Amino acid sequence: MMLSRYFSGKIPLNSPRKILALSLVLVISAVALYAVGPVSATAETVYQNPVTAAPPLIPPTTASCTVILAQSQPFPVPGGNGYDTPLTGTLNPPSSCPAPWSMVVLNFTGSVTGRQFDREAMIWIGSGMIYMGTTPEPTPAGITWHAIKDVSQYAPLFTPSQTFTIQVPNLVNKVFTGVIYITATLTFYETSSIVPAANHPDTIVPLSGSFLFLPRRTSVSPPPVTLPTNPDRIVLEVWAKGNSCDEFWYASQPDAYANANGLCPGGAFREIQVSIDHTLAGIIWPFPYVFTGGINPYLWRPIPAVDAFNEPPYQVDLTPFIGMLTDGQPHTVSFSVLNNGFYWQIDGNLLFYQDPVLATTTGQLTSYEITANPTQTVSQTINSNSALFSFASSRTLEITGYVDTSQGRVTTSISQSFTFTNNQVLDLINFVENLKGTETITTTTTTTSPRDTSTVTVADSYPISMSSLFQIPGALDASGNPATLKFILPATVDQSFIRTTTTNDNGRITASSITDTIHSEAVLVRSLTTGINAVASGTDNEQYTASNSAGACFNHRITAARGFVTSDTFIPNC
Repeated sequence: MMLSRYFSGKIPLNSPRKILALSLVLVISAVALYAVGPVSATAETVYQNPVTAAPPLIPPTTASCTVILAQSQPFPVPGGNGYDTPLTGTLNPPSSCPAPWSMVVLNFTGSVTGRQFDREAMIWIGSGMIYMGTTPEPTPAGITWHAIKDVSQYAPLFTPSQTFTIQVPNLVNKVFTGVIYITATLTFYETSSIVPAANHPDTIVPLSGSFLFLPRRTSVSPPPVTLPTNPDRIVLEVWAKGNSCDEFWYASQPDAYANANGLCPGGAFREIQVSIDHTLAGIIWPFPYVFTGGINPYLWRPIPAVDAFNEPPYQVDLTPFIGMLTDGQPHTVSFSVLNNGFYWQIDGNLLFYQDPVLATTTGQLTSYEITANPTQTVSQTINSNSALFSFASSRTLEITGYVDTSQGRVTTSISQSFTFTNNQVLDLINFVENLKGTETITTTTTTTSPRDTSTVTVADSYPISMSSLFQIPGALDASGNPATLKFILPATVDQSFIRTTTTNDNGRITASSITDTIHSEAVLVRSLTTGINAVASGTDNEQYTASNSAGACFNHRITAARGFVTSDTFIPNC
């Protein structure tokens, strides 16, 4: 769980405010505190295998071939050089199911028994990252979890024989006994007369092949890369994760206050900036992930937070910059994290869609309106042992460029608007932190060619609210026995991913929407001397809704208590 995760020499045990910073993340406006709702006062010792309300991936019915990457592979890797030694091998595309493929599916299954933190799992094919997700925290009886992902767009990585890497950094000792066992497969589905090949880029250029480490507020670049000379579209995928204090970056405080009180610095706002040859080219506002041990692990049994087991990459459309990138010379992509409070891990892939006729395309950046940094404000009320903070940020971006293709000139215009708010309430005496925040990101991409004009607008919203209390009652029992000392950790979390997409193709308008919402409550009471839980219980629910203008509807709600699903309902309307 998050509380003891950092008690490894990095954080002094006699620093209760650091405990607050790392353990307590916070619901509510900056007006008043409220009590966490009651949950059943029992010591939950087992829970069912994790489940989510997300729709299942339905593969085609064509013939398929499965390639095994790992079969019950233990992590840490036996005989490795450390807790983070990866498994490596060679992926040979199946000769019985040659490309092109209608779909390629990654099945990722894990099991763990005993006691263990949540860990991060990653897969690279060659040097291209294709998967990132969190492992759940187990019980002594053990659990199994499963993630399935459509990885068809990585077909260029699967076509040649090349190395693969699976990494699940996992420290095992006398206390944290859980060895994580991973089975990972790729299933390649053939095409047919009615099942076409999946869309995918023509070339993928990985940037690193492992995570880049971004300490504090520095810019980091992988080695320069030489790119195809004939793209007509370029998209950058970015995989990003905050660590230590920045695992919960949205619960951090301003630098001066954090440094004076032993809390996590940087404030509650983060922005990932992407530059090409030192020109700022794209902006990412990260999603406020909560991993399976986050805040209070009993919040996430058996329903994890949004996308915890399968974290998708962010995407940055670099098509307006094609004119800068087709000269056959090496180019540098660099990353920085604004307000970085500790360190981030980042990797990326450049996805190239290439002209089928021309060996070289040319273009030009025609409009560039992007400031070096967003507008940021912080209002605060600070007392001796408490504080209120209100963070706000905003920015806009307007970039246009064209590329001359074999089909004529194609112009791409990207318009983005971003807003961020975050309100926090801190009580350093009672170790309370509460927050309520949201990010909204609207991206409109207009593509104009000699044949048509298409406009796609994607509106994202990431609301999150949390409330947490960490308390060590000072009273002993009647005998004065210090063995009765305990800590109490109640918590509540509300989290959503909301996206609407509207497409206008020459006047034909279509729309779709996704909403994934989770509400969780939990309480943990644990002895400070024996480590035994007196109370450990939670309730959670998730509702996933997806619909489109053609009338499709998926509406699934699951609820759980004390580690087991209590209702599982498919709702017929959206």
